[in-house]
Amino acid sequence: MDNYQGYKNRALASLEGKWSNGIIAAIIYLLISGCVGQGATMFFDVATGYGISGFWYILCLPLEWGITVYFLNLIRNEDIAYERLFDGFKDFVRIFLAEFLISICIVIGLILLIIPGIILALMFSQTEYILKDDKQINAADAMKKSAEMMKGHKMELFWLMLSFIGWAILCIITLGFGFIFLLPYFHSTMAHYYEDIKAEQA
Repeated sequence: MDNYQGYKNRALASLEGKWSNGIIAAIIYLLISGCVGQGATMFFDVATGYGISGFWYILCLPLEWGITVYFLNLIRNEDIAYERLFDGFKDFVRIFLAEFLISICIVIGLILLIIPGIILALMFSQTEYILKDDKQINAADAMKKSAEMMKGHKMELFWLMLSFIGWAILCIITLGFGFIFLLPYFHSTMAHYYEDIKAEQA
């Protein structure tokens, strides 16, 4: 396994010449998943707005999978046409179920003093990639496989993710504009991490 700076450097190398693809993919994702839901809270009363926003978030769960595996394709020099972002809707039941179960587990864990939620997020962090690479595996088995892969690796992934905190703060200061650059950088880094942990398991 590499160190966290090594993964970041590899992500930047993979994005070289492809930053425009990554940024446009991030914009598409943010506009669909974020702006529509947030817009509902502006044009409706609080209860209705948050209800619509929550429903939209659930409906867009396959898009969460799409943005993650888009950058796995990118670092593998595979197809990065923007329609790949919506491939999760072609396999809706399997992808949606996995994303929904992971979200529920994390929310419950966060309610239980936050730390359990972080642990569960790290445990299931490889599920989306596993679903991408194994078209036959079901949601529950993919989550189980991710948990097995992450045994002994959760802390290193936690520090890798935490190393982006400065960039996230900068994105907030820029009123969110910076996220169109951070998303490609972050997801490409996580994709390289998956490639290594997958190779180690093999």
